[in-house]
Amino acid sequence: MVATYDEVIEQIAQSVFATMLEIELARTDSAVLPESDLLLAAVHIAGEWTGSVVLALSQPVARHAASMMLQMPLGDVVENDMKDVASELTNMIGGNLKSLLPGPSFLSLPTIVSGRDFGLQVRDAELLDDVVLACEAGPIGVRLFAKIAAPALT
Repeated sequence: MVATYDEVIEQIAQSVFATMLEIELARTDSAVLPESDLLLAAVHIAGEWTGSVVLALSQPVARHAASMMLQMPLGDVVENDMKDVASELTNMIGGNLKSLLPGPSFLSLPTIVSGRDFGLQVRDAELLDDVVLACEAGPIGVRLFAKIAAPALT
């Protein structure tokens, strides 16, 4: 297993956003995701390798992504459109990552959390990588969590 996945996550996210949305993402160390009004989408990978992929989008990025994917005016995008697109993007990023991890494994249906002042915890998992990328609408984050190995019984 690779010690760090940050370059792989970056390449996959850039490819998905460019191909599906015609949105160019660039790696940034200075962009900070807002702490409120986030849309989080998560998929879980289970099997030989167990973990989670979480995509974090600010409301402006989620709205812009939905507008591009659904080919509709920005002003016509509603919250369910943003959730649907975030789910699909997370599914694509998670599926691409899953194909590079030890298998066989399976991808869950996406889970969506949105709003203000909430926390998301992936139980019994450790954060492997946290990649922040940016487009003209704002920053996005992709986090990869892996299940913490249970201690061996003696």
